[in-house]
Amino acid sequence: MEVTKMMRVATIAVVLGSLPLTTGCVGLLSTLRWVGGENLVPAEYDDLEGKRVAVICVSDQSSYGTGSESLLLAREVSSILQKNVKDIELVRADEVADWIDREGWDEIDYREIGRGVEAERVIAINLSSFSIREGASLYKGRADVDISVYDMGDGGHEVFRKSVPEFSFPATGPYPVGDLSELQFRRAFLKTLSQLVARHFYAYDVAEDFSRDSAFIRP
Repeated sequence: MEVTKMMRVATIAVVLGSLPLTTGCVGLLSTLRWVGGENLVPAEYDDLEGKRVAVICVSDQSSYGTGSESLLLAREVSSILQKNVKDIELVRADEVADWIDREGWDEIDYREIGRGVEAERVIAINLSSFSIREGASLYKGRADVDISVYDMGDGGHEVFRKSVPEFSFPATGPYPVGDLSELQFRRAFLKTLSQLVARHFYAYDVAEDFSRDSAFIRP
């Protein structure tokens, strides 16, 4: 057995031993593919190639629905998709914001926005329970996220839906406030959350999950 394969087998023994029983078949099969040399986890929804796509994020914590965290999340998700989805055309965030301002909506209707900016698909992200503190001396990012995709060519029919409840960062536990500024931690958390959302739409290397915390938190 070659060295790389041996390392994968050794790693998977540890991973499988630590997986909860609720992980399910999909997660288990993805992990086993990694052991066998197939590193990529397939996209859960893969019909964005060559499409004009609007990424719209709203937050329960802002009166208009598009607070600073939701705006940054939408932009970061768009940036990741641009790099990983072939021939995708992303509707600019300022174009979405301009349309909302012009129409004067006090409630966000994803389908109406999609029609207004002539999108073929709308990725709708509802961000709730967003927080980055655990007491005065520790950072701990927490958020609930609901993700939907609407096919505007099919009358705005919802073609994909996924809920990510109680996502936390870092997964290993709270992070000391003295090691990072609040702005640095907020950016790290939003970047990680953006990757979690965007990954539903392209194949990614499962090994990235094991290094998620250390890859983004730096003093």
